[in-house]
Amino acid sequence: MLTVNQTKNTLLDGASIKEEPYTTPQDSEEFFKSLDKPAKEPSKLAPRNTFIRAGVLTTVRGSAYMEYGNTKVLAIVAPPKELIRASARRMNMGVLNCYVNFAAFATGDLDSVPERERHLGSMLTKAMEPVVCRTEFLNFQLDIRVLILDDDGCLLSTAINCCGVALVECGISTYDLITASTACIYRDHVFINPSAKVEELLWKHRGNSNTDSTTTSPSSVQEHGLIITASMDTFEQIAQCQQCGYLSPATYMKLLDYTLAVNKSLRQLIRGVLTKRVKEQHELDLREKAESALEDQRLEEIIEKLKKQGPEEFLQSNIREDPYVKRH
Repeated sequence: MLTVNQTKNTLLDGASIKEEPYTTPQDSEEFFKSLDKPAKEPSKLAPRNTFIRAGVLTTVRGSAYMEYGNTKVLAIVAPPKELIRASARRMNMGVLNCYVNFAAFATGDLDSVPERERHLGSMLTKAMEPVVCRTEFLNFQLDIRVLILDDDGCLLSTAINCCGVALVECGISTYDLITASTACIYRDHVFINPSAKVEELLWKHRGNSNTDSTTTSPSSVQEHGLIITASMDTFEQIAQCQQCGYLSPATYMKLLDYTLAVNKSLRQLIRGVLTKRVKEQHELDLREKAESALEDQRLEEIIEKLKKQGPEEFLQSNIREDPYVKRH
């Protein structure tokens, strides 16, 4: 069996929950009973209702906004900047840094925000490093900044998807499109794209809060855990896989297959968004070229007219009398 130490993990902290939702084991039990429990073997592996928009900010080169259900994330990518003092290790490959910040209204537990931001930033960096062609900007540093506007679960996977779109929008070379999704198991029920409250319920179980009404021996502990998978489908590679909880190898592989299936659906959606964005940019470039050509044509006509008439006659021909002014 795969086990982890019982330490608080940022993946399961329910960052959008304003107050402690489960103060007693009875609260956890009542919430679990009120859930629309999925099947033990889900038949439909699909992402949440998703909205993605690339190029939402005009002041930066690369930006993207994503709504994954009620989880809302904004990602910004700045062009690489040169490192002043590069070590020998950094000379062979560019440096990638990811920074995560919560909006002031996105969380109620302000004391733990800095720790969560650092932890999420570290995991996001590990997920994005295999995707970016860092050998193309030696001695340069690439910064990715993520702003969390709302968190209703699947926070890290949503941030990874949003950053992948922002990288393409910025024109940064990548090996492939990256997609990520989340799945968890609790009391033999598999939750695809769990909400923040389900993640919090899972954390309470991990914290030995006795959410299960039945008493189990250590050898028969129920499986409970969460897995986040970021993948690159073209090469069939996994960029990152985060696992928390108590899972058997068979269950682990099952959840991994579920997340990879959702990733493929997200990949088609992201490809459609990027294709639409390229078409919009192409139409905008054609419109700008047409306007520029029209402006050049007008300028040529003015120059030709100036050559034929001379400066004084040209100025007199362009003076327009005000019809409301009486002549004396």
